[in-house]
Amino acid sequence: IIRNFNVCFSHGNKEVFSCRGIKLAVDWFLERGHKDVTVFVPAWRKEQSRPDALITDQEILRKLEKEKILVFTPSRRVQGRRVVCYDDRFIVKLAFESDGIIVSNDNYRDLANEKPEWKKFIDERLLMYSFVNDKFMPPDDPLGRHGPSLDNFLRKKPIVPEHKKQPCPYGKKCTYGHKCKYYHPERGNQPQRSVADELRAMSR
Repeated sequence: IIRNFNVCFSHGNKEVFSCRGIKLAVDWFLERGHKDVTVFVPAWRKEQSRPDALITDQEILRKLEKEKILVFTPSRRVQGRRVVCYDDRFIVKLAFESDGIIVSNDNYRDLANEKPEWKKFIDERLLMYSFVNDKFMPPDDPLGRHGPSLDNFLRKKPIVPEHKKQPCPYGKKCTYGHKCKYYHPERGNQPQRSVADELRAMSR
């Protein structure tokens, strides 16, 4: 799930809402074989560019909408005042429910404080990035040097290398079952639930 505001203003040097930034980010994921890419953009961004809200390459928004990649979040005018929905909530909710990742340089503190399962998800599934001219560049170590590689991070179910798994101190006597955070070699390669599945189960 790509956060349009971050991406567009990063590419537009924080001065212009550059729709080309969205396309560069989307193309990066599509070229890597990711098919389920969603961009949220407030509907008012369809309006004509103004000096106080500069926007470039708006035709890209329409094209991505036709390709079912971009979704406009609702907005309307009430007595001359623009009323907009909080698009960050759309982003976090969809990413959590679809076990995806969030592409943003924001840390969503307000939403992380709303629900503990959202906080854990945001901590573990947020992908930061930079633009170097027209090159979209996420880090090779999205969660720091001791975290997963970028390729592993982008998996729905990241693989933890055997040598990095810490054996459970209780061994076969462990009573935590699949909730145990330690490695149990005696259980073999039983499928582990994804981060989002675990959080949903805990919140029930």
